[in-house]
Amino acid sequence: MKNNLFQGSVLAALCSVATLPATTFAADYTVYGKAEVQIANTDTGIMRYADEGTQIDAPFSRIGIKGNHKLNEYFTAVFKYEVQVKGFEHDDTNEPFAARNTYLGLKGAFGEVVVGRNDTRFKYSEGKLDNFNETQADISQVIAGQDRLGDTITYTSKYWHNAQFSFTYAPKDDNKDNEAGYAATLIYGDRNLNKTPYSISISHVDSLNNIKASRIAGVYKFEKLQLGALYQHSESIDGAKSGNGYVLSASYKLDKWVPKVQFAKDDSKLRQTSDASQWTTGVDYVFDKQTTAYLLYTDLDLEENADNSVALGLKYKF
Repeated sequence: MKNNLFQGSVLAALCSVATLPATTFAADYTVYGKAEVQIANTDTGIMRYADEGTQIDAPFSRIGIKGNHKLNEYFTAVFKYEVQVKGFEHDDTNEPFAARNTYLGLKGAFGEVVVGRNDTRFKYSEGKLDNFNETQADISQVIAGQDRLGDTITYTSKYWHNAQFSFTYAPKDDNKDNEAGYAATLIYGDRNLNKTPYSISISHVDSLNNIKASRIAGVYKFEKLQLGALYQHSESIDGAKSGNGYVLSASYKLDKWVPKVQFAKDDSKLRQTSDASQWTTGVDYVFDKQTTAYLLYTDLDLEENADNSVALGLKYKF
């Protein structure tokens, strides 16, 4: 009953915010989201984010509100409330929402500090590396540390000489690893590839979601060609598991068509129970900045099992 009341209140709040004039609020705000549908056929269902057989899914569709409110000449309040919308699917009508990045904080000359649920800065460090983000071919299928955690404090600096520092902190009593955890990232270049055609990041995480890891990642865009690479060493907090992982990605823009490939491999056994490798190929058709159709094929290989999936999807961002 509580879930139904909460979900109903969330939807009502988002709808009412979307229809009220901006002058009702002192804050500048934006209602945004992504609607996505996908038809996928998956062989064994071993891989995450895909069930065995032919399924209609709504992978990571979402709706949210974000904004800011200037408090004085020094501080501006910032906020975000975002939920995953699963109501497209038959099995998710009872619990159509799931928590995503949700936080409140302050920004100013010092940068930005927010408290709540957020992508760890270790996850943040990937930038535009993942060509198949939020699909069954996401790098998180085999690479550990791609976490979004609640009860965290996140600091992100302003850019200084084309570099940005960011930090995630989880207090001991709010961290399931039962000790204070953190992630720190230094990025050189624009991680969104808008202001610079490159992005290079160095990142380390310790005691967040049972992982201690370091990674270096880079993405370079040369005219229509985009290349990405990641190397990561990971180990569990107790030291029982450890290993190395890497990702290579490439895409090329041909007018509205964007063919792309990606390969990921990891032997730390933190995301899968054995050494794992995954290769993926696909193509996007970009109707406009908001609407994209895509086709992908991905193959996951484990020591004793394997899986593959082919998917046709459409996503619309607003």
